[in-house]
Amino acid sequence: MQERNLIAIGVGTDGKIWPGHFGISPFYYIYDRQGNLLEKRPNPYAKLKHHDNPRLIVDLLPECSIFIARRMGQESKQTLIKNLGIEAITTSEEMPETALKDYLATKNL
Repeated sequence: MQERNLIAIGVGTDGKIWPGHFGISPFYYIYDRQGNLLEKRPNPYAKLKHHDNPRLIVDLLPECSIFIARRMGQESKQTLIKNLGIEAITTSEEMPETALKDYLATKNL
């Protein structure tokens, strides 16, 4: 089993944090805990309506234990946190780097 220790941020085609729900973000930027961008991963589920199945995105991001987004459905967020061991964070920031920096500062990672 792959260790979950990275951070995923849902991002749109414009490079800003996706304003909609995390699960339908067109891309995920994957960062390490030092704030280094490791990958820009396309989301094959972006056009699907799968709000009730956060497992799809967890399986797509097997190395990530932290999801950062502008929006997440409350039921999906609770499933991520309570059942799947994912730290689900919402932010008002538009830029992934700013949201990541803010998160890392609060966690002292």
